[in-house]
Amino acid sequence: MTVVSGMPRSGTSLMMHMLDTGGIPALTDGHRTADRHNPHGYFEDDRVKRLAQDSSWLDEAQGRAVKVIYRLLPHLPPHLQYRVLFMNRDLNEVYASQRDMLESRGDPAAEQDRSMIRALANELDATRRWLEKQGNLRFIEVPYGELVSQADVWIPRISRFLDAELDEQAMALAIDPALHRHRAG
Repeated sequence: MTVVSGMPRSGTSLMMHMLDTGGIPALTDGHRTADRHNPHGYFEDDRVKRLAQDSSWLDEAQGRAVKVIYRLLPHLPPHLQYRVLFMNRDLNEVYASQRDMLESRGDPAAEQDRSMIRALANELDATRRWLEKQGNLRFIEVPYGELVSQADVWIPRISRFLDAELDEQAMALAIDPALHRHRAG
């Protein structure tokens, strides 16, 4: 099973869109619709939020791509095999993108202090260490900025990693560099 993971606003929706257009259908419930922050959609399935309580639905995800936020990865059932595309984005960009999205919704969480970036970096490091210890999965880190600017390098790597015959041209066309709006200094 293909899992796309990372922090929110790290490029997980982009990767799901790329895989979906490239030949690995996304498992999505369609509840969260496209908006100005993700004009191609979020490619989410709400059942992921309850992964710790119920993972039986993952059987239907075989041959598909599933988006699982990094904090929920440890709840993936150990009896299944996974190939994880772990999206990596500069945390200052993640913070700015998340703040912009929350502000546009009038969410008070948009006022979070930048000091949280260090805590998030520690969480991501712990997640990477956890990923490295799992016998039932392989993972590759995909740097969001490089994916957008060097798709010709990253898309073949992703195809090889997934051992899949993907439509690499369609995947490249799914990338809209204009959507990389928050860039680290």
